[in-house]
Amino acid sequence: MSDVSTTLRTAANRLLEVAAADDLDEARLEAELLYGEATGLDRAHVIAAGRDTPPTEALTTFEQLLARRLAHEPLAYILGRREFYGLTFDVGPGCLIPRPETETLVEAALEAIRDHPQSRRLVRVADIGTGSGAVAIAVARHAPSAKMFAIDASTAALPWAGKNLRKLGPLERVVLLTGDLLDPIDEPLDIILANLPYVPTDEFNALPPEIRAHEPEVAVDGGDDGLELYRRFASQLRAHLVDVAYAVLVEIGAGQAPFAEDFLLDGLGRPANAEVRMHRDLRGIRRVVEVRVGLGN
Repeated sequence: MSDVSTTLRTAANRLLEVAAADDLDEARLEAELLYGEATGLDRAHVIAAGRDTPPTEALTTFEQLLARRLAHEPLAYILGRREFYGLTFDVGPGCLIPRPETETLVEAALEAIRDHPQSRRLVRVADIGTGSGAVAIAVARHAPSAKMFAIDASTAALPWAGKNLRKLGPLERVVLLTGDLLDPIDEPLDIILANLPYVPTDEFNALPPEIRAHEPEVAVDGGDDGLELYRRFASQLRAHLVDVAYAVLVEIGAGQAPFAEDFLLDGLGRPANAEVRMHRDLRGIRRVVEVRVGLGN
């Protein structure tokens, strides 16, 4: 029987053959994580066990997990979790897997909360399209003055948000709501965040099968130009924001920032004192558009 190192090298090559990984390093990492899931070992102990013979039962489980990955099921769904902003979120079918670029939205939101005149008291924040609850929970855990309303239209996604909220908290400052965009909110908001589907339909149809065939289409496909839902979102803003100091932040795709800026300003009535900020992700893409009124600098 092959040792652990040989078993993982073979698995990595199989992942590359079916284009389930972009390169050998990524394939090796995924193989190690799957083997760790099968054996209950962390990655360091998996690597340390390189010359050991895999236990028969663990090897069987590993082959089952590997088969799912070879069929292009997302690794996060197989493991049942994804790291995001220093927290481990439970994920699975029905909810979008949190992406590293969305941490840009969390960072920008925390900055807006700190700059808000109410920052030492109470800042009411809505997270529209909450999915797994990653943004709402990460923001609430790092901003003690924030009361979060986490909203999603998907009854398949919200149970994941509920599970993560019960595990990670803070239960007393995050309210989960089911509904369309801002419709469930019945009190004025200080800050509104949105991570809505923004991939144009033709691009969605060309996405890897990990996304196209497994993650919820409703959370990815944004219509002809990717901004269909955002236009309707923008039309609701004035009815749900306070009058004096507020901010709206949206995550968008590459090249969409100028269009997002226009429809947000239009939805807000183009206030004379509006300040527009662009927040770039780690790849340098303008990932978050923010419009703020009456906030500190």
